[in-house]
Amino acid sequence: MSYGRIHCFLVATKGGDVIYERFYDRLSEVEKAEVRTAFQLASSNVRLAGDDQDYCGAYKSARFVFISQGDLVYYLLGSGEYDELAGADTLRAISGALKDVLGKTPSASLLLDKYTKLVVVVDEVINEGMVETLERDVIRKALKHKAVWE
Repeated sequence: MSYGRIHCFLVATKGGDVIYERFYDRLSEVEKAEVRTAFQLASSNVRLAGDDQDYCGAYKSARFVFISQGDLVYYLLGSGEYDELAGADTLRAISGALKDVLGKTPSASLLLDKYTKLVVVVDEVINEGMVETLERDVIRKALKHKAVWE
């Protein structure tokens, strides 16, 4: 019995430039391009002026959520128990942990400079398509033990 999973996590600029993407399923390059296109089309159809707004969309039998913060847009594609609500919670946990780790609101240039921190935060929250933890304190403690950027 399948309970669903997270299929993809992506961070892009509001202009559509991808900063980070992680696919947790084996997809062909064509399918990955379709997912990116679905994300881009959905975010281009809404005005991303307000920060911390949740937006939803559909891609085949899965649902995706995206949140705009600063000059970035966070996307998450999930199915089953990882529906719109769980996706929004996961995106908020990742963006909150990034704010804590980086000390300020993430921007495209800051994430590119501190790319390792981004990768470690995402890997701490999402493990092979499943949510590991959403609690900021647990994420922060786990990151202190890894400390790959020191």
